Amino acid sequence: MARDDFTKPTKNQAYQRVAGRCSNPDCRATTSAPVGEADFSNVGVGAHIHAASPGGPRYLATMTAQDRRGFGNIIWLCQTCSTIIDRDPASYPAKTLKTWKSSAETRALMEQGKRLPDEKDIYRMTAMAMGTRSPGFYPEAIGNVHKALADQLESVDPRFSISTAYSGGNTTITLGVKETVSFSIKIAAESANLWRRGLRAAIDEGREATLPLDGVVFEGSKIFDVLHKDADLASITIMPATRPAVFKILAPLAEPAIFETINGQLTAGRKQIRFSGAGCGGLLDVEIIFTPTGGDSVHSVSNLTTNMQAWQGKEAASPPYLDAFISLLETILDSSASVSFALEVEGNQVAAGNFHTPKHIEEMSDTLAFAFYVRRARNVLRYLRKSAPINIFERISTDDHRALARVSDIVEGKRSYQRSQVTAPPEMTVGCTVEEEKNLMETVRRGGFSVLQQKEPASVVTIYGKQYEIPPITSYYSPVKLHVLSKKKKKEIIDFRLRIEMADNFTSQTVFDVQHC
Repeated sequence: MARDDFTKPTKNQAYQRVAGRCSNPDCRATTSAPVGEADFSNVGVGAHIHAASPGGPRYLATMTAQDRRGFGNIIWLCQTCSTIIDRDPASYPAKTLKTWKSSAETRALMEQGKRLPDEKDIYRMTAMAMGTRSPGFYPEAIGNVHKALADQLESVDPRFSISTAYSGGNTTITLGVKETVSFSIKIAAESANLWRRGLRAAIDEGREATLPLDGVVFEGSKIFDVLHKDADLASITIMPATRPAVFKILAPLAEPAIFETINGQLTAGRKQIRFSGAGCGGLLDVEIIFTPTGGDSVHSVSNLTTNMQAWQGKEAASPPYLDAFISLLETILDSSASVSFALEVEGNQVAAGNFHTPKHIEEMSDTLAFAFYVRRARNVLRYLRKSAPINIFERISTDDHRALARVSDIVEGKRSYQRSQVTAPPEMTVGCTVEEEKNLMETVRRGGFSVLQQKEPASVVTIYGKQYEIPPITSYYSPVKLHVLSKKKKKEIIDFRLRIEMADNFTSQTVFDVQHC
């Protein structure tokens, strides 16, 4: 039987009455566009509302051939929408298509002679919605956009709670459940092992697991179709439920006593419970894994990781948590120290035990050495009244650290000694000219000194790669005798290496000549 097709004038009439746009209100795609210098292409279709021949979608036998190919039976659609309505005629009955056609013609009439909206209009309309005519920056508008998106997604399946975030060019959509939701996941063979490991980590161990969505199909809620197909999300992160918890490190016998509190989250899997948190302002990451071993017994494993980047760029004259961090590391690394822990949820203790020396002891020892450098830099910068940023990436030589340590000790008054504190006689090097040699030797022969002064000129110390001037230094030794160990002539100068013999009531002190500051 012959098809009752539309004539070219009828198709053109349908095209013109909707301004060349698809009549599907959820599409409205433009169907005509230029090709080359003078030609054009058309992706539109004059589709039949009732089929052109028996057996077709929505065929109506009572229609005459004239009506079947007449204007009343045509709707202008893009090729995609034309295919969709004919493949699923039950979802797109004739009544729906006639409503589309009427609405598309009405909209074309309303838009005739008017400028179509562009992206800038979105900002203008947002400004008008907030009660102002001039576009600008409106923080509340950001929240409104996120709320609108969340409300729209929640309307798809009210069993879920939705929150959204946008950062660094990435959109994150978080789904929470208000009730038990059953769903299934179909995974392509190439992703099966990755998903198996990820699900095991999330379900058995209570860990977060980020998994790819390529070749994955969710069944059980339309919201998965919206997010996976329409939003084109690249990955999904499974996040086990968490509870706020407090982890306490206790070393009451340490000097000073250690009572460090670390806030974090507790997650539970079928086979493990884990705590993860950060202490000392982010300098210390803590993870404790609890694994039942049968009966009431539980095996715990603690992992400590230091994070020096928490100091990067901070003020070197006042590093946050410095003293607490050093005390904690010194205690943890001391194998003889008694260190325990307690885990609390909502103020109630849920676990306790002994804290063992960490596995990565060498790495933590290096961290402690750097923390000592940070403390010495702080002491010297405060004394000099200077400001500088901490740079954890700056290479620090042994000589620079040794020089900084000496200056820091002088600042803290640690360069003062009694005879009982000195294990070996001090030595010094004195340079003099040939003419001064006689005076030096006469001084040595004279015997003891009630007070011997050794002066050092102003110098520099390097802190995080930058040099700072240090005032002159004077060392006082009392009472002492001098003994010549060696002498070495360098051109016009003779270097004498002298040993200082200390009396029983010997004292020494090294200080800055503050009058030169």
